[in-house]
Amino acid sequence: MGNAEKINQLEKQIKHLEGEVATIQEQCKHKVTHVKFENGTSNMRLYCSECNRQLGFPSQNEIDKFLNVKQ
Repeated sequence: MGNAEKINQLEKQIKHLEGEVATIQEQCKHKVTHVKFENGTSNMRLYCSECNRQLGFPSQNEIDKFLNVKQ
């Protein structure tokens, strides 16, 4: 098997796995959330703790809790 065939096979596997992740995330109820930084940036986002789906932007309260800000 040549490199091109290996890469093609790996890309198919990645696409299949991404589909599985999307299915799991769509079925998740997103009951527990957490704040974390987006990969490689200083932007904070709100994620589901179970399926790791990005849900949006955290509230100021969630940001303060994440940063351990005393009120």
